[in-house]
Amino acid sequence: MFLNPKKINKILEELNPDRIYVENIRHILGTNTRFAKWVCDIAVRNGYLKKFYAIECPNSNCNRIIQTYSSLDKIPDELTCFMCEDDGLEKSTFLKKNLNIIPFYKYVKGSYQFA
Repeated sequence: MFLNPKKINKILEELNPDRIYVENIRHILGTNTRFAKWVCDIAVRNGYLKKFYAIECPNSNCNRIIQTYSSLDKIPDELTCFMCEDDGLEKSTFLKKNLNIIPFYKYVKGSYQFA
């Protein structure tokens, strides 16, 4: 069931405009992940959002965001979590294929005014 536009605007205003995840949009719209991703992709095409990729450290005791990139092509084949390296963990460098890559969106300022 969809929320009314006033409730959607209120919820959107509470989001971090620099880190909007598909799950946020899924929850706001009360829909499934596939539809929420589609909405985000349309917002990117229309210039309301920009898409980025966060790289999560795979160490179970870390799970920090190592780095963010504006496209998948810019992610190097090997990344180092400097927090794990500083903590002296044996495993601090990881191959791209073993990383959890989390897409997120950033609001483009001035692209839309809330009603």
